[in-house]
Amino acid sequence: MPTQLSNLIEWYNATFASSIIWNAIGVAAAMLVALVALYFVFRGVIAIIGMIGTTLASRKRRSTQGFGIAVAPIMGPKGGQQTKAIIAALDKNLEHFTFGSPFEIVRAPRMRAHGAKGLRAAATKWLTQSSTDLVLWGHRERGKNEPARVEVLSLGGSLPPSEAMHTEGILPFVTKDNQDATAPVVAYLIARALQPGLADGTAFKAEKLSPVADVLMTSLQASEHLPARTLRTLESDYCSMALALATEDHLSRVIELRRRRLASGETLAPDDEIQARIDLGRALLMISQVNFDPVRVREAMDHLKIAVESLKTDPILRLAQATNQAVQQGQAMLSNRKRFSVTGGSTL
Repeated sequence: MPTQLSNLIEWYNATFASSIIWNAIGVAAAMLVALVALYFVFRGVIAIIGMIGTTLASRKRRSTQGFGIAVAPIMGPKGGQQTKAIIAALDKNLEHFTFGSPFEIVRAPRMRAHGAKGLRAAATKWLTQSSTDLVLWGHRERGKNEPARVEVLSLGGSLPPSEAMHTEGILPFVTKDNQDATAPVVAYLIARALQPGLADGTAFKAEKLSPVADVLMTSLQASEHLPARTLRTLESDYCSMALALATEDHLSRVIELRRRRLASGETLAPDDEIQARIDLGRALLMISQVNFDPVRVREAMDHLKIAVESLKTDPILRLAQATNQAVQQGQAMLSNRKRFSVTGGSTL
């Protein structure tokens, strides 16, 4: 046995130990194993640092006055960069949309589903723990200008966390080059979820709406940095505000925007087309009250007639009409004294 072991050692020394090629392979393999080990150690250290940073940043609000907004990390490529950009956009621009109300932004931890409970349950729990009014989380796919796809839970001003409104949307990709154009839009979209009334031009007084409408119009002029879905949202909200403000300048912009939208050749969703025609028709009529133009009035009537015909097929509107007819029928029966006695019995 010792002789066999001695022979095996001599063979190994002669074949491998003295071979430059095998020595090089061994060194390369050892280096590869070391690099792989270092890679996993590095990832572990980064993950631990991230968890510590999130834990330190995650806290309750210092005050319950005004609005509280919690931003969880955006996951995916450049998600950390976008998380910081969203917080910076809110810090700089949110005050334009809260009408003087104070606000506080806190960092929320990464939203994780636990067992059978989904992300929404985790977000609801965080809303309760942090005493915030809105929590945002999301992810981003790989791509140069790919927007972040986000989800929001908002108390809408007065709802309890268990009844918070859940919405999904996208936020434009913010970079150092386009932040002047995109940051106000990010802040507005989050403020819109925080205060749903922003989308309704009649919900606030004109002196409050006018600066917001100006911000939206400026953002619409920088459309090359914004996703198509975001542009449609901003355009719809601006038109609602502009029609409520009813100045000649705003009405002219509504006419320009809605004409362009209808003539763009894109296939519009039925609701979007109906709203565009109503906005255009109303703006044309309102501006004709100042400077009468029969051509504009006829154009307005054409758009409004198309909108009315389209609305006739709307199930909710048809249900409302049927309900209204039933109410009128009941009122007619009650008003007809020949059919009912004082006690409600039939007199026939």
